[in-house]
Amino acid sequence: MAPEAARPPLRMMAAALVLIAAVAGCSAGDPPRVVPTGSAGSSGPPVSAPATPDVPPDPYAAGLSRPVADKLYPGYGNASLDVLHYGLDLAWAPGSRTLTGTATITLRAVTAVPRISLDFSRAYALDQVSVDGARVGAKRSGHKLVLARALPAGARATLVVGYHGSPRPESMPGWSGWTGNGMGLRAMGNGEAWSIQQPVGAFTWYPVNDHPSDEALYDIAVTVPKGWTGIATGQLVGSEPRGSRTTWRWRATDPAASYATTLVIGRYEKLTAAGPGGVPVTVWLRAGADNGQRQLVKRLPKVLRWLADRFGPYPFPSAGVVVVDSGSAMETQQMITIGSRSSGGESLLLHEVSHEWFGNAVTPRDWAAIWLSEGIATWIQGEWAIDQGGASRRGVVSGWRAEDRAARTTAGPPGRPRAGHFGARNVYASPALMLHEIRSTIGATAFERLLRDWVQTQRNQSVDRETFVRFVNAHTGRDLSALINTWLDAASTPAA
Repeated sequence: MAPEAARPPLRMMAAALVLIAAVAGCSAGDPPRVVPTGSAGSSGPPVSAPATPDVPPDPYAAGLSRPVADKLYPGYGNASLDVLHYGLDLAWAPGSRTLTGTATITLRAVTAVPRISLDFSRAYALDQVSVDGARVGAKRSGHKLVLARALPAGARATLVVGYHGSPRPESMPGWSGWTGNGMGLRAMGNGEAWSIQQPVGAFTWYPVNDHPSDEALYDIAVTVPKGWTGIATGQLVGSEPRGSRTTWRWRATDPAASYATTLVIGRYEKLTAAGPGGVPVTVWLRAGADNGQRQLVKRLPKVLRWLADRFGPYPFPSAGVVVVDSGSAMETQQMITIGSRSSGGESLLLHEVSHEWFGNAVTPRDWAAIWLSEGIATWIQGEWAIDQGGASRRGVVSGWRAEDRAARTTAGPPGRPRAGHFGARNVYASPALMLHEIRSTIGATAFERLLRDWVQTQRNQSVDRETFVRFVNAHTGRDLSALINTWLDAASTPAA
């Protein structure tokens, strides 16, 4: 994102992907890792799953996660529940700025739970609540929606929650330097609506387990007046005119973290292009309002090709950018959000799109691990500046060091960030310096191969420091634990 100022799951890809097992050289204690057949980093012939004619395939297997409790923001998310799939049927009335929704949520209980608890804004009135077809009692406790239904460990359930109301952004649970008007879905005076939500805020437009460790599949339908567009996470699978209204349908067949989902509503024009490997690319601009960003977002295919050449195939079936009335930008999955008033040009676009590999395809397990996505994206920005803009490596590293000295003092080291300073430069420049030191130690070619293999072998996993350290040591054949831990934990900038 760019400012305005026990054992992890083996996540199976949907039926279209055959999964093969993981990175060579990993120790027995390593988490399982999967690589889609044909991805960079795979080896050997495809391995098919054993035939099980009597057991139908699980349509939501790719949504299996092992959620964890968050150390920085423990009030959000629920480590006892794993949401597999969100089916969101949404309707927007621009005149009254009212969102009406029906959320059909398939989940499993990771442990036995006496009740079902999800994050959901109190801005919405509840119209119906049921579990497995039976109505249940529901109550509010702060930003929690609590349903009177116990589940034994391993049990699955389908929740249906009907609701309506006007969205209300929520204050960030930490430093609010990048968007002073809160996080989540906001309604604009002209009837438009859009969401940016990190670390939390998805709960301002649907009931959700609002934590990055619980990734899920999505089907989102957005009904808007004729002439308006509803844009959401995933790939556009169709639009259906019905009288004076149109329903736009989106599908995410790869698991997405809640902070990387999006909902945007407005009067948009659509531009299309082809990305690397023929990936369909769409750019959405508000008619007559976003000319200042038109040339920038049309460079998306160029940015995608540059990244794919270095880090392997683009990890999703479609790519896109949507421009909103904001000064921020956000790595929303398959549909990057760029603010009409954001600055940074191609470097900003490059940063957000690089998160499709590092952040969306490979997701931090909790918010203490955000350096794993922001640090790599910042290092990639430095490479882009050197390759495209003629910057010197010495100059790029010097700039990071200056940022690091200030950031560690105010926000803490990147591996132990302070909750009140979410998204400060300590999780951007500081880990980028760490990556520079690893590159200096193992060499440029080996380092670029390491990053490429990291994203290809960890794809559709949530990861943490321990995962990264094991991977680096196994990949390089060297014990770089001390180097990594020093850069992540030191109170002041380590010596180069």
